[in-house]
This record gives sequence, structure tokens and C-alpha cells, in this order.
Amino acid sequence: MENIIAIYGKTCSLKTEVAQELSIITGFKLTNRGELATTQAKVTRSGTAARLPESFHRELDAETQRMAKRNEKLMIFESAFMDAVLAGEPNVFLVHLRASDAVRNARWSHRKEAGGGRTRQLGDSVAERDKEAADLRARLYGSASSTAKPALDIDTSERTAVEVALEIWDTFEAESGIQVITDKPVMDKAAARGISPGPTTGRVKKYNPTQTPFGGYITDDRSGEDIYVHKSALAGSELTELQQGQQVGFDIVADSFGSFKAVKVRPVS
Repeated sequence: MENIIAIYGKTCSLKTEVAQELSIITGFKLTNRGELATTQAKVTRSGTAARLPESFHRELDAETQRMAKRNEKLMIFESAFMDAVLAGEPNVFLVHLRASDAVRNARWSHRKEAGGGRTRQLGDSVAERDKEAADLRARLYGSASSTAKPALDIDTSERTAVEVALEIWDTFEAESGIQVITDKPVMDKAAARGISPGPTTGRVKKYNPTQTPFGGYITDDRSGEDIYVHKSALAGSELTELQQGQQVGFDIVADSFGSFKAVKVRPVS
């Protein structure tokens, strides 16, 4: 690998969101190693990724290290322990993301509610996840805390994922000399499913703001796909409730789960 941007940090520090934005901005591949562990934890009902067998984590690390040796210009890696996993690998631009406990707890609560039944946020609390992560780091790498010296250490408490991603790329680009010229579509998944981000209309398939997933689904008129709508999408709208079969206008945007959601839901004339 000619270059690696490796992002690490505690839960709810915006690691995943920043890495996704960085991939969209640059067109370079993103590998989210933590997502594999999260998926395995959900499938095996282990509670959290930290409760998976140690052998699983060691094999995941070994696979990540093999990926780091691929013959590619650049890849973006992201996970809580990426600093330790890629320690000793050449050409690694290491980025540590952090946020205040208050902000991390607020993000945790929002993700739990906004994700409803689809949430990837495992565990009972930020504090529990921090403790489990520290214990696992100690077992795998010999220390409960990171000893790495990152090229960038960024507080994301009052910043958006896009702002942080742009800072990372500007700094990396200046140091590496890599120039990005890409016409890669921003939403490849959207194109594959016929979903076009932006303003559209649709019919409410079902909606219940008091039960998981704290909202419902709107069938998009253009693609015919069901788009998730959280109750917060009605904030500031003339609408206070949605009824099954109701025709509405809304905007489609990417969500944090690799799919799409409805925002700015509004009445149609």
C-alpha cells in the first residue's frame, strides 16, 4: 500500500461518519473493520463486539494487516483499535478522533433512538463500551490505552463529519502530495437501487413515532423503494403527524447505516 489513512478513537467520536465522508470526497476505498465485528456480534447475539472470542479479533487484525499490503495508491481504514492494528506498517497517516463525554453520550442516545430496530450502536452505555474496549485493548495489545502518536488529533465535539474529513484530507494531501481527480458518483448505492438523493415525493407506507423504529417508511414515487423516515424529519414542518397512504414531499439523504432516509417531510399541494 502506497498510503493509508487510519482513523481511530472511542465510540461516538464520529469515526465512521468521518471515514465515510472522506471516502466520498476522495473516491478512495474505505474499509470499516469495526463493522465486521459489529455484524458478528449481532449475528451471534454477543451483546457487543468486545465480547466476541479473542480469536475472532486476532484473525480480523491479521486480515486487516494483509489488506494493508495490497498494491493500491491509498485506502482508508477505520476502527477503534486501528492505531494498534497497523502499528509498524509503513506510510500510515494516523488520525485520532475524540469528543467530550457529554457529546458522546448525546450522540449515543440519538443513534439508539434514530436507528430504532436498525441501530448499529451495541451495548447499554458509552461508559460500558469504553470499559469493554479498554479491557479488550489490554488483552490484544498489552495496554488499556493507546500509546500512538497520531499525525492529527481532532476534537469532533462541535464539528460535522464533513468538516473533519476535509481537514484530514487537506493535511494529508499537503504532506503526501497526492492530488485527487475523480468523477466517481457520490452515491453509487443509490444509483444501483434507482434511488436519487434530493427532493422527491412519495406515499406514507406506515408510521408510528412512539414505537421502534420511531417513525416509519415512505414509498418513493421515483424509485418505488421504501425510505425510512424518523419522527424528527417532521421538525419545522407544517405536518405534525403522518397517516398511512398520505402523499408527502421530502428529501432523500444518506444515513449512517449505509442506506437512505427521508428528511424535510412536507405537505404537497
